[in-house]
Amino acid sequence: MKKKSSVLGFLGGMIILFIVFDALLMAWQLTPITALSKYRHVKSLRWHRQDLVGHFPEEIPPDAKNAVFYYRAGFLQGGSSIELRIHMPEEFVEEIFATYQPQARSIFGGTERTEKKPDDPDGPPKATFFTFPLDQQQTPCEGLLLPQDFDTLLLSPHPYNWNHGEASGISISRKGGEIIYWAEDW
Repeated sequence: MKKKSSVLGFLGGMIILFIVFDALLMAWQLTPITALSKYRHVKSLRWHRQDLVGHFPEEIPPDAKNAVFYYRAGFLQGGSSIELRIHMPEEFVEEIFATYQPQARSIFGGTERTEKKPDDPDGPPKATFFTFPLDQQQTPCEGLLLPQDFDTLLLSPHPYNWNHGEASGISISRKGGEIIYWAEDW
């Protein structure tokens, strides 16, 4: 009897340790990384789809102002997101727009919906910009929108899939001198 209770105690302890370990792992995976110092490491080593971040700069440009970085790893059925938002001089912003405009699969203005619908194969798939304050995003009844002066260039080569898809692109405000590099894989 004593041996049976000690085995049950051991098994109970192992189950509790497993649950605690699992909870810690989940918390670690679901915590976004926002430190600018981790940008290069995350982009090159932690982001699993290098084909979706080829348009991102290798490093944050030294003359970038108000840089904001966001990375959330995918976990189980949850998708992963990576974004870099920077303010740059007008010449740089125009150069980036001119470079990526010909490569864009689609271009959407800031006032167009940025939530993808399955029956809209050419609509933009991006719904939320984690580096752009929610209170500054326009929020009509459906989807979240960037301000009117932003153009979103959809660069990802693969069509949208509502269940498991991918999207990457650049949202640019030539008027405001802002660039948001973004990619998602879900």
